[in-house]
Amino acid sequence: MGLDIYYNPASQPSRSVAMFVKLNKIEHNDKVVNLFKGENKTPEYLAMNPSHTVPVMNDDGFIICQSPAIVKYLADKCKTADHWYPSDLKKRAKVNELLDWQHTNIRKHGSGVFFNIKLGPLFGLPPMTPEQVDEKYKELDGSLTLIEGFLKDQQFLCGDEITIADLFIANEVLQPTMCERDIYENHPKVKAWMDRVRERLNPVWGEMVGVFEQIVSGIGSG
Repeated sequence: MGLDIYYNPASQPSRSVAMFVKLNKIEHNDKVVNLFKGENKTPEYLAMNPSHTVPVMNDDGFIICQSPAIVKYLADKCKTADHWYPSDLKKRAKVNELLDWQHTNIRKHGSGVFFNIKLGPLFGLPPMTPEQVDEKYKELDGSLTLIEGFLKDQQFLCGDEITIADLFIANEVLQPTMCERDIYENHPKVKAWMDRVRERLNPVWGEMVGVFEQIVSGIGSG
């Protein structure tokens, strides 16, 4: 069987996992799941993940369905470079802290902008009022301000080396950039950090983001 990674490039956690295995040249089988065709709700998929979400890792029958847990497991198993998920207890704790933070902050607020403004109308949801749109961006702005605080004068979120926290949070920040407003206007430090992340992770970052952009541009086009 080997290592199977089930993912969809439109999903932020999926991109983070897929990027991590590609960046670290971890031998695996790509299993792209077409969410729009319901491939995440087949009996075979639900047997692995009853929550029908992506990503999913199946390592010779050992299944993990939460993206940070997948990456932590692979970092340890495959002994990836220490900067990704540091062996030092305190450095690792800071990475874990940010991974826990991102779920209910930047993920929640970035997705709130992207889904409600970009995707919602395409799936039949009523358009948001200008006041509702402003509120979604206000929530996102709060998370971006917190990211600036995490960065301090560092190159990356946990210091001057990139970690899996940067990988996950950068993919969340990316999502609302697909909408109309410039989310970096009041956050140049976040923009500079995103530029560093992209430079550090290319060409894998550019390849994965390119696929994501194609998916988004194709939604509702025909």
